[in-house]
Amino acid sequence: MSKRREESSEPASRAKCARCGVRHRSITDDQCRDRAITEQALQHRVMGRAKRRGWTVAHVGKGFVGGSGGQFVTPMPAGWPDLFLLNRDVAPYRMALELKRELGVVDEKQWFWIELMKDCGIAAHIIRPSDIRSGFVNRLLEGR
Repeated sequence: MSKRREESSEPASRAKCARCGVRHRSITDDQCRDRAITEQALQHRVMGRAKRRGWTVAHVGKGFVGGSGGQFVTPMPAGWPDLFLLNRDVAPYRMALELKRELGVVDEKQWFWIELMKDCGIAAHIIRPSDIRSGFVNRLLEGR
């Protein structure tokens, strides 16, 4: 049998990934796609979904101060969640989301704020690209 026929007779699970062209052994094509999504792209997707469902979204980004020799600063304490959402019509009414790349690490300061918000009755979650694909983000935003 020729090599070309052998390749075409491989099971679909061993086919090349449509995104990167590699035959993955330990992850699925969906996981490969999730790993490629940046935190900024994740932020745009989550914010878009939230706004379409009536949430008011606050994002505290970094600003550049001090002219050419300046630096990036944020007005919030280190570790503060990326997004804070409010909606009068959907319980839990307020939510804090820390956005991370699929394999991103949550640091101690971020865990501190997430846990403190939870202790104070604010829904707080770590969101990764796979949470969009699984429907978890939509369920959160719909109050389910």
